[in-house]
Amino acid sequence: MLYLILIISILNTVLIIYLLKELRKGKDKVAELLDNSKSEKELPSEEDKKHIDDMLKMREMYESD
Repeated sequence: MLYLILIISILNTVLIIYLLKELRKGKDKVAELLDNSKSEKELPSEEDKKHIDDMLKMREMYESD
């Protein structure tokens, strides 16, 4: 009976270690995808730049009144 408990405990420990490694791999994949999506959004397009400039001009006009 004691050996059965020992074997179950060892198997449980091995399973936990395996699952933690798999979760770490999944976390790394998600982090990589997030980094890639952030790098794509960092470069604003010409339309975005024009829109930002227009908004800043409108803000300056509003504040000057």
